[in-house]
Amino acid sequence: MFANKLKRLREAKGWTKSRLAQEANISQTYVGELEAGTKQPTIRTLEKIASALGVSVPKLLEDDKSKPKAG
Repeated sequence: MFANKLKRLREAKGWTKSRLAQEANISQTYVGELEAGTKQPTIRTLEKIASALGVSVPKLLEDDKSKPKAG
């Protein structure tokens, strides 16, 4: 789910919602709504978030559960 993936990627960088909002040039409230799953991002917003986090849009959207587990 996008909301969970966004939160995991943000936390992996050690960023607060405020920091991600600043880096992606979106509002902190919107970041919270995206992570809560109450809002869905536009393509442009996905591009901003992916760029801020240093990942591709497909990476941002991929479902971690669909990947085979190593080991």
